[in-house]
Amino acid sequence: MVAIRRQQNETIKTLQQADEIQAAIDYGIDIAMLIDNINRDVCDRIRRHQIALNTAEKLRKAKHK
Repeated sequence: MVAIRRQQNETIKTLQQADEIQAAIDYGIDIAMLIDNINRDVCDRIRRHQIALNTAEKLRKAKHK
């Protein structure tokens, strides 16, 4: 009985997550990009973030010239 209840709870949780993911997609969030980033190692994510941050800073400075 406990195993059945646990399985039902996991199914409900999975369905709720699917609804939340679909809501994010409908809102315009690129889920594929998120999954791709999750699959990267931490060092790569930090390196890519730093590149994006540097680019944003250069664009900000160029705008104010």
